[in-house]
Amino acid sequence: MSQIEEIRAFVMVVETGSLTQAAERLGIAVSAVSRRLKDLELRLGAPLIQRTTRRMYLNEVGQGFYERCKAVLDELEAAQQEVLNSGGGLGGVLRISAPLSFGVSHMSSAISQFMHAHPDVRIDMDLSDKRVDLVAEGFDLAIRIGVLSDSSLIAKKISTVRNIPCASPDFVSRHPPFKKPEDLEQLPALVYSNEKTPNDWRYRGPDGKTGVLRVKPRLSASNGDVLREAAIAGLGITCLPNFLHYDAINNGLLQPVLPDYEWAELDVYAVYPKTTILPKRTRAFVDFISTRYGKDPYWNKIHA
Repeated sequence: MSQIEEIRAFVMVVETGSLTQAAERLGIAVSAVSRRLKDLELRLGAPLIQRTTRRMYLNEVGQGFYERCKAVLDELEAAQQEVLNSGGGLGGVLRISAPLSFGVSHMSSAISQFMHAHPDVRIDMDLSDKRVDLVAEGFDLAIRIGVLSDSSLIAKKISTVRNIPCASPDFVSRHPPFKKPEDLEQLPALVYSNEKTPNDWRYRGPDGKTGVLRVKPRLSASNGDVLREAAIAGLGITCLPNFLHYDAINNGLLQPVLPDYEWAELDVYAVYPKTTILPKRTRAFVDFISTRYGKDPYWNKIHA
């Protein structure tokens, strides 16, 4: 077994915290990972990872060794990528994280189109509203919507989405005409719970004045598809990004509320770790989706 493969196994165990997860990432058996780790420690004559029945953790020697090994592997990857980038084709595995609803609704066809154009690229895609740690969890890039907080990442804005409050036509017909945000305060609201202040809907009026509508949730959910379907069922008013409900609005299942008001806008970003040489496949995918979505994406085409 080469020293490089032993080191790869060691680094992957450290970053995943599990022999099983390390084996899945490396595409080998758990026993092979365990063997490589054991051979590495025997060759060095020192334990690197302490093991208990419940967890694994680095000792002091292992921590220093991990940091050096990680730097060596990063440099090796950069050197290999530099050679690959000098050629014309794209290849390798591209690990992508994306929000669940956005990924299902708007990235499925994009992924397929990209893979048809680059048949040697393999995609490993994780769809979840949980924000992953790109470096620790081994992702090449992530799609994120909203305010970015991690300054250690490179971010490229690829589009903008607008929040639009809406309800079913039946729900709207059962209430007096809505003329101002205050008319919505006592109505049942369907809110996205992953926001910092999910009960506050910010707006700008036709006169340019801004305000905050404080709503009363009837349903809180961490997934926008659930809220959209609840709104279609007539359970209340929801304020969702237009990429989630533009189809339902265009098909008459939902109706925008207070369309003369502007509600919060959110930017869509592709984010990726800082690296000496950005893998060609990563750069190609970022450029591809930037072009595909652009400044005026198709989900802005709401005909209500």
